[in-house]
Amino acid sequence: MLRVGAAGLVLAGGCGGGMVSNGQATLVADEDSAAFLDRISSQTSVSENDAMRGLVILLDGEDSHQTFGQRVEALRSRQVVSADWNVDASGPLTRGRLAYMIYQATKMPGGVILALTGPSQRYCLRELQYRKVMGEGSVFTPVSGLEFVGVLNSADTYIRTGQVPDKAGQIDD
Repeated sequence: MLRVGAAGLVLAGGCGGGMVSNGQATLVADEDSAAFLDRISSQTSVSENDAMRGLVILLDGEDSHQTFGQRVEALRSRQVVSADWNVDASGPLTRGRLAYMIYQATKMPGGVILALTGPSQRYCLRELQYRKVMGEGSVFTPVSGLEFVGVLNSADTYIRTGQVPDKAGQIDD
């Protein structure tokens, strides 16, 4: 399969060979999770670089990776990021990608369609909308910082308790 890279280079790749653009991109060094969430919450859209940091923090409690490429590879190895996605550090995170990554990271059980077809951005978004983890909207809509922080919070609660919190942050006992 031939792909044209950001610099106009043609790269050959097989199945599952998504490209990483701007793989050497970095983020604020030594930013703890509280500072990260504070910075992200006021943004109108979240970059894929910030999204990967958020997912690494969700799963590991911290981000020890130096570059976007390292974050992507760490998440691909856990099947949180699809191996065939082309990702770009400066590209906007879409609702479909966020839903897929959260679904994969939390190992949340899905409905019949997800069981039959496997995870896809579309059906992961539908599942997370059904569970009230994400609000209504299209797969291709960019994610705001505030929505991203809310979804990470719900995912963290689900990982710790096995339950999705309601809008007030409460879980059933």
